[in-house]
Amino acid sequence: MRILFAGDEHPYSEYALKQTVKLAMNTWADVTLLGVQSASAGKGDGGSMPWPADLPISTALRRYREVFLGSWKSNESPYETQDGRYDWIPLKNGFWEEAKVLRARKKDFKVHMRIGAPAAEVLSESAEEGADLIVLGCTGDSGSTWTDSPKVPQDVVNDADCSVLLVKEDQPVTRILACLDQGYISQESLETINQMVTIHGASLELIGLSQEGGMDKTVYTRLIEIGDYYSDRNIKVETRLAEVADFERFIGEELRQDLLALWVGKKSLLGRFFPRNWVGNFVSKSRTSVLVMR
Repeated sequence: MRILFAGDEHPYSEYALKQTVKLAMNTWADVTLLGVQSASAGKGDGGSMPWPADLPISTALRRYREVFLGSWKSNESPYETQDGRYDWIPLKNGFWEEAKVLRARKKDFKVHMRIGAPAAEVLSESAEEGADLIVLGCTGDSGSTWTDSPKVPQDVVNDADCSVLLVKEDQPVTRILACLDQGYISQESLETINQMVTIHGASLELIGLSQEGGMDKTVYTRLIEIGDYYSDRNIKVETRLAEVADFERFIGEELRQDLLALWVGKKSLLGRFFPRNWVGNFVSKSRTSVLVMR
């Protein structure tokens, strides 16, 4: 698994980093920390781009790296280069040299910076790195935005090819509401929810979305199978049905200390029922963190 954390220099990105650390501890995923600086914000007086170390995002990235790597006890981090030791290295003609050799990291860890349109840069980085999950933070009560580039969270959620965890402030999660309206569910998405339940010690509620009281037989069967999947792993799970037409009201009224998890695919009933870019619109209306699974 490869996790891409995408952040700016504002507090909500620090909350998202905490979730990234918890996921990394549970999964030992390969991790990339990405800082994005908009081209307009980064230009100096002469219109040229300054040295990267002089950009505000550079300071934030250094802090994020220190927090991430400092979250493990000494010698337990899979992301740190291991202490070196002396080994005999073969040379030509049968000679040997004793040299200090540094042991490589067990898992891949990178810190990247990109300058440009933030949402486009996050999506490009995700594609180039082969990310399985993008983690980014956003404001909690003002439409799920980034302070300097408001639409970044919605644009990333709408257009990403992989799953996205959108973290809203530092909120507790006591329940995960996973909404299902299609038959195809990836194994990776099932494992991601499993990890989120473990990290937060949360209960799990599976919600099958129906239309006018009816549900596709394949979707209903899948709903039961998923419930059994989690029950077999000793995860407390409840199952119920909800009308897709009431989904917007459901988001506004029911979510409290919850994580809203949405399975999104080409056959999604929500995608057929609501206008284009419905995922980003729902995410902006949710008061809690959202996990969009693909």
